[in-house]
Amino acid sequence: MFATLITRAYSFASPAQGTLSFDCKALAAGLAATWLLAGHAHAWGPEGHSVVGEVAQRRLTPAARAAVTRILGEGVSLASVSMWADDVRPSRPETYNWHFVNIPLEDSRYDQDVHCAPSPKGDCVVAELERLRNELRCAPTDTAKNEALRFTVHFVADVHQPLHTVREKQGGNQVLVATYIAGATCTGRCTPKPTATNLHAVWDTTILHKAAWDWGALVDAVEKNLPNYLQGASSSSEPKEWALETHRVAQSVWAATPSNGVIDEDYYRMALPIALQQLGRAGVRLATFLNDAYGSSTCPVR
Repeated sequence: MFATLITRAYSFASPAQGTLSFDCKALAAGLAATWLLAGHAHAWGPEGHSVVGEVAQRRLTPAARAAVTRILGEGVSLASVSMWADDVRPSRPETYNWHFVNIPLEDSRYDQDVHCAPSPKGDCVVAELERLRNELRCAPTDTAKNEALRFTVHFVADVHQPLHTVREKQGGNQVLVATYIAGATCTGRCTPKPTATNLHAVWDTTILHKAAWDWGALVDAVEKNLPNYLQGASSSSEPKEWALETHRVAQSVWAATPSNGVIDEDYYRMALPIALQQLGRAGVRLATFLNDAYGSSTCPVR
């Protein structure tokens, strides 16, 4: 299987680009490692999470902005804490399942008992966001409020990564692919190289890495097209509705996965606007979530 993917990726070299040179054995080993290490990865990676944090930061109300500063400290941005939940995940295994919700591709509804059952690794991102709605404002200690904010920044982004709402193949972590993408970061005389990875990782990081050299440029791209990205988005403030909306996106991008296992330029051009859309929606919803939480002092939140 690994050799077949390599051959298919190799065949994407055009005569104008000349002969590709890469180590087939190394690429096969990389694909094998991808399979063995498959598990729910870190949605969006640092770039995507930073984008969501920055988009949200620009939309905070004065009350929410003051609360964020009071809780995190002067000069600490949402983007700068957006990966904290991934950093603590290994040492806090009870948070593992809070990063995703496992909904089968054929399902169009969310069933808490089925898709978000409690376990030693936690339940799911939908349930945790519901708890965080209260903890942001009403957690008993400053430390707990700080952690609630850090978790919220991360998990609102996670629930908008399409493959973090898919049960099959561990959210695509076990769908082996080889990427062959130039994107915006391999131009001129640059020749893209076939890269061993999996479908989940493509959506976590590859698409965004190929779109820009830095996440600030991704923020600019999201802001430029944000009105379009928000068209058709659910107006609900309920995390379960966000998850279902993202799941519908996941159904379409999963179906678009090339049967030959090669993620090429055509797939990238299809996927990039969707990824930016999801980041934009996540940023706007994160801002609203925080504005609502810090817009009152009433506890508990109802």
